[in-house]
Amino acid sequence: MKDIYKIIVPENRLNERFKLLTECSLLDPAKNIMENICVLMNDKDGNFIKDFQSTGFDARVWEIYLFIFLYENQFNILQDVDRPDFHVMKKEYDFFIEASLSAEKEVEKYSREFIKESVEKNDLAVQKELIDYYSIRLGSVLFSKLNKKYWELDWVKGKPLVFAITPSHNYMAKFLPDAKIMEYLYGVKMITKEENGELIHIRNEVVEEHTHGEKTIPSHFFSHPDTENVSAVIFSNNCDLHKFNRIGYEHNLTEKNLLMTRSGYKYDDSKPNANAKDFTYILQKGKSIEDWNESLTIYHNPNAKIPLDRKAFHNVRQIWLNEDGKFDGIMMKNFVFHSITMASEFK
Repeated sequence: MKDIYKIIVPENRLNERFKLLTECSLLDPAKNIMENICVLMNDKDGNFIKDFQSTGFDARVWEIYLFIFLYENQFNILQDVDRPDFHVMKKEYDFFIEASLSAEKEVEKYSREFIKESVEKNDLAVQKELIDYYSIRLGSVLFSKLNKKYWELDWVKGKPLVFAITPSHNYMAKFLPDAKIMEYLYGVKMITKEENGELIHIRNEVVEEHTHGEKTIPSHFFSHPDTENVSAVIFSNNCDLHKFNRIGYEHNLTEKNLLMTRSGYKYDDSKPNANAKDFTYILQKGKSIEDWNESLTIYHNPNAKIPLDRKAFHNVRQIWLNEDGKFDGIMMKNFVFHSITMASEFK
């Protein structure tokens, strides 16, 4: 896919974020690195560029991210089937990934302006609504994927099947804690308290359901019928244009003179139960700090018929239940929970 920015849809159907990507000089690194990645990709269904430029922009960005994540982790990305989205192999080990996201609705109550106003007013009721809505949207997307029954396809039978999801339904979704997707998947809420900068675990609470307004969905996705056919769930809340922009800038993929500053919260490895710590740094051309693994988590299904091999990935955060039914896993030293990036151009 060499001409992803050659317009093939009517002007009135162009996605606003696509227009921003192609027209805003501050996103020049993202524009260039995404073009470089897409040259490596194949358009399996023939609709990738059309979707990327119009209604499927966010979904296609998620696919571009997953492609380069897998590519950089030395997976061979096979082009032998039309679904699920990815068939990947490393040495003799192969599995399938189906990508999805909680897309923004045309009529959205929680608009960017609505969220900003509630944050400025410190409206805790609205903030709780946003968290409840988050769980409902992600849970509904994952549940709907079960209806596709990919595990019944001849080429998927006997192979691990992974669902990959990212939140994109509103402005705040990327900033909410990934603990909520963990609650939904495992049906467990960890109750903690903070003492002297450490998070002290008090107890686990069983989560039966998630409710927003008049809609309620059952929790504990990995216990639902048919989910035993899903080996794991890949999740990231950090795969937007800013990530492409930062990595593109660090790899010197722009001639623009930009000043980029990143701030956020990341894992603190200074002590076992440390709370997340804040960080701020100024990006430098040619100095690579961030990689595609950062902020991505693989949640393993304890009830999977065909588990996903944990050793297939390296330097990636992974979570599973151990033999005692307790949470276990791998945590990355510089795991970023969420961040914001500010950019400006100087002549």
